[in-house]
Amino acid sequence: MSAQSKRLYAIIIITVFSIIIVTGLGNYRAKQLAVSLAGDRVTVAISNTVKGLDPEKMKEVIKTVDEHHPYYAEIRKTLIDDRKEYGLKDICILYKDQTEGKWFYVADGREDGDPMHTPLGKIEKSASASVENTLKGKTVQGEHHVTAGGTLVSSYQEIKDKNGKIFAVLAGDLDAGELTQFLYLTGYVQIGILAAALSLIGIIVFWAKKKTGE
Repeated sequence: MSAQSKRLYAIIIITVFSIIIVTGLGNYRAKQLAVSLAGDRVTVAISNTVKGLDPEKMKEVIKTVDEHHPYYAEIRKTLIDDRKEYGLKDICILYKDQTEGKWFYVADGREDGDPMHTPLGKIEKSASASVENTLKGKTVQGEHHVTAGGTLVSSYQEIKDKNGKIFAVLAGDLDAGELTQFLYLTGYVQIGILAAALSLIGIIVFWAKKKTGE
């Protein structure tokens, strides 16, 4: 093998590895961007929802645990409307009884006939660390995680009373199905670029061998 061929092969190897690295980094950055955009979408949705709620009336609902309370219907309507408007998979309000240390649902954004609807007062056996942190004032936004219900991007917003004390948490979930499709599409494009680059390298090698007579 001539010195020229050796240099050519060295350049080809370096080029192939460079393309693989760039492709991998590109896919990683695409995922970060997609999760960030989805997280922003959920965060904006629940932030707007919180603005439309009356914390003091909500505390009355929590205290009575009465689904016939006039304001309970208003909370439900707000969550149902916002879930549809922002295209969320789920949106719900959780409250923690500090005396017993238990979390329970206040309201969600699903219709009464929906089998996934959660009634007022239903105990949540184990609230996530994100919900716990939000109650402590450490708001979590754009969390990408896998649950029994699928892959989600979630954000959480604290709900404060008139004195500024956090007493409940609003959680919003976006189905990451669209995100997954976007990542697959990005991956296919990058694989296509890699295949095209390898084909071009093959043509160059073939041409170089033919020219040198090797």
